[in-house]
Amino acid sequence: MVLHVPEWFGYIGRILYVDLTNEKTETRELKEEEVDMFIGGIGLATKILVEEMDPLVDPLSPKNVLVFMTGPLTGTMIPSSGRYVVAAKSPLTLAWGEAHASGFWGVELKKAGFDGIVLKGKATSPVYLWIHNGEAEIRDAEHLWGLSTIDTDIKLKEDLGKDIRVAAIGPAGERGVRYANICNDITPDGPRVAGRTGMGAVMGSKNVKAIVIKGDGRIPVKNAERVKSIIRRLLPLILSFPTTQIHAVSGTPGEIEEFYEYGDMPIKNFTVGTWDRIKNITFKRFKELGIIKGHRACWACPIHCWKYAETKETKGRAAEYETIASLGSLLTIDDPFYIAKANDLCNRYGIDTISTGVTIAWAIESFEKGLLTKEDTSGLELRWGDPETVLSLIKMIGERKGFGKLLGEGCRLASKIIGRGTEKYCMHVKGLEIPMHDPRAFKGMGLQYATSNRGACHLQGLVFRIEQGQRVYDLKIYERPDRFSVEGKGRIVAIMEMWHEVIESMIICKFTDIPPAHLAGLYSLITGRKRNVQQLLEAGRRIFTLKRVFNVANGIRRKDDTLPERFLKEPLKDGGAKGQVVELEPMLAEYYKYMGWNEDGIPRKETLQGLGIFELAKKLYPDIEKT
Repeated sequence: MVLHVPEWFGYIGRILYVDLTNEKTETRELKEEEVDMFIGGIGLATKILVEEMDPLVDPLSPKNVLVFMTGPLTGTMIPSSGRYVVAAKSPLTLAWGEAHASGFWGVELKKAGFDGIVLKGKATSPVYLWIHNGEAEIRDAEHLWGLSTIDTDIKLKEDLGKDIRVAAIGPAGERGVRYANICNDITPDGPRVAGRTGMGAVMGSKNVKAIVIKGDGRIPVKNAERVKSIIRRLLPLILSFPTTQIHAVSGTPGEIEEFYEYGDMPIKNFTVGTWDRIKNITFKRFKELGIIKGHRACWACPIHCWKYAETKETKGRAAEYETIASLGSLLTIDDPFYIAKANDLCNRYGIDTISTGVTIAWAIESFEKGLLTKEDTSGLELRWGDPETVLSLIKMIGERKGFGKLLGEGCRLASKIIGRGTEKYCMHVKGLEIPMHDPRAFKGMGLQYATSNRGACHLQGLVFRIEQGQRVYDLKIYERPDRFSVEGKGRIVAIMEMWHEVIESMIICKFTDIPPAHLAGLYSLITGRKRNVQQLLEAGRRIFTLKRVFNVANGIRRKDDTLPERFLKEPLKDGGAKGQVVELEPMLAEYYKYMGWNEDGIPRKETLQGLGIFELAKKLYPDIEKT
């Protein structure tokens, strides 16, 4: 069965629009000019959001628009091409929001006949969306409301069959926790997670519990035999990369020791550079304790970085590096069984583990400094290294009860509500909690945190890989910059951010590390739309810049392209980044110049005109004409 518009290859050619308020669905055809300018994936999602909504809407109001989008490579034979993206205005940052996930759900969406889904308005009562071979229904979900992500998946499979694919929110999304996530491919050994910026809260605000898909179609490829031939030659290269080899054996936790040696892994809310208990939370230790049971893979993935874990209390996806750090070393807890339990709780409630850990760390440090009291914390004594209290806090966050109601706002909004100087201990950029990489260890990463459109993000550029010694010849990144140097980092960060917009528009997993020229060639063969690296990089610049204008419309300026004071003024006293702080300003000036923005971080009119997005930008922010 072929469920696509015949002239499209790679793409299906159709997007599903759902009017929840009026209980209507319609299908719109993909347009050639959209693909030419924005590729697909996050690029196409960006264009749709700009056209369909006012950037100043309340993120939890019916006027916000939630977009699920695949890319032209999703579900093809390209290695690790099972990803999708979700985008909306973020309730956490109150600006641009997006999250990405892997697994099989995005592939199933294309097999069911759609490149993407656009949710508008709000249902009058809980619903789920059922998509099957080109058809879509809005169905009652009262019986699912209140269930965990896992129980939701189980119940839907009981009702509709085991071969469906589910993306669902948990109780946290229903209750509006601002960093609630969306989980997909949840049972028996998941979930995979669209984790950051609170997309689950947006979905919950629309009374949508789940999107359920069953597709029997195939995804059209223009030059299938040539693509297969290239992939056969490409696979050995992918599997030869050192990072790939680590991930194949031990997943992201396999990098814990290396990140620790760099001074990159955060300890005690980024205040300490060494910790003698780090060995207790390595992949090796999880394996020795029998927690890790095996490997799992996403669609068409040769790496199998996804590890399966079981304890007496939990079973499902093992904790990744970011979770082990955010709920472990960041809080000075070294118990792997607790980490497995905390990870499971976050997945069941549907909350981002990074934001959860960083927000709890803010609370503990503020309590330690005497700025929070038991009157604020529902009677809890907050201490470092206390797993039982952290588990209690996760439950309170997921249920939006007691102190958890405040913590569910995220550390920026929570610290503003409390005041008393607690803002100093909140590690965030633009409202998004800092990931588990200390920018004092990789200063280019610090600039990436400061300029990423969704707030502090290690993935939208992966600049620390360049600072570890990786070179990208196709992007003219030939040098191996010192990780503590700021020279030339503005240019490198700009290029990598733009290229990663391309990757997230295709969409493929970054762990494959496919060289840009190879990716351009594969895109051209699969879609029949010939593009070179420079043309794709220009599209990446266009996408990144349009997101920036969305943020400018929401008041984002140079003052917001910064880091917490801790990273700018407080050097670590020990560890691999001892004595370092981030000298942000010279990097930021170089970055703005390279991007074609003015001194306040607003894209210049001529930049927007050159990218062909001036009219879209003017719709978002009429004053852009004055730049």
